[in-house]
Amino acid sequence: MKKIIALVSLILCTGTLSFTSCSQYADMDESIPVNPVISPIKALIAEDGPELVSAEISDINKTVKLSLKNVESLEAVKIRISFSSRAKLVSPTDTILTLDLRQPYKIVVNNLFEDLTYTLTVNVQYKVPKTNFIEYRLENDGAILEGNINYLWNGGYMTTVGDYESIWYANYLCADAFTIDMGSYYKLARFNANLYWAYTNVCPKKYQLWGYTKEGVPPANGNWNDWTLIGDLNNSGNTAANFADGDNLYINEEVAPYIRYVRVKYLENYRTPSSTVCSLCEISFWAYRTNL
Repeated sequence: MKKIIALVSLILCTGTLSFTSCSQYADMDESIPVNPVISPIKALIAEDGPELVSAEISDINKTVKLSLKNVESLEAVKIRISFSSRAKLVSPTDTILTLDLRQPYKIVVNNLFEDLTYTLTVNVQYKVPKTNFIEYRLENDGAILEGNINYLWNGGYMTTVGDYESIWYANYLCADAFTIDMGSYYKLARFNANLYWAYTNVCPKKYQLWGYTKEGVPPANGNWNDWTLIGDLNNSGNTAANFADGDNLYINEEVAPYIRYVRVKYLENYRTPSSTVCSLCEISFWAYRTNL
């Protein structure tokens, strides 16, 4: 006890222990830091006919992009917007709206630091009618080995693996490539191929879609230098769960070709060793609609 009293006495005598007035810290900011909301718009959902579609939102580019395929007009699109609880909607003033989206629409939201303007745009896709599809046979198109090319656009395809009877075993088997004339020009948005064999035998594993982007009609010799590659398809990672959807190739509107003549070029099937002999049930196309 004497040691403790002596230590305290020493501190007091030497001035080592000192008390500082709180007034020295009166100007210090003791508030909790506030950070800006990184993603103020959480979601934007639109009615697309019988479906609900979610927009693609980019906080970097400040864009909100909708892709619709069922609407007949963009004059009255119903949408619902949800925001971060920390963000504040500036314009519009409601979250459930009916908008005219024939032109880009501005959404302004405050992220706690500033007002940010996001631009909402829409592209509309529709299924290309098949009534005018015909074969446009070129000299380097492959040999026809089974079926008729018209089977590719007669509406018959399987949704269940091995359900061949539902389509009367109709398929088109050929080598290398085939070419079709869609009858009119379209700004292609999507290509879909429904399969016959399910990732076995002569099911195409790797193949490509090409388009003729030059004026006039394609030269009869089918020289690939005259054609433009639109995209590659590879279903090697697919399973029976993917069969009903078929193989899909999606084309960004910014690079979508405006074409009438298309070619499917086979690269590899599922046989061992593989070859370029392949079979399909049905092919379909979607196009961007620009005149709504």
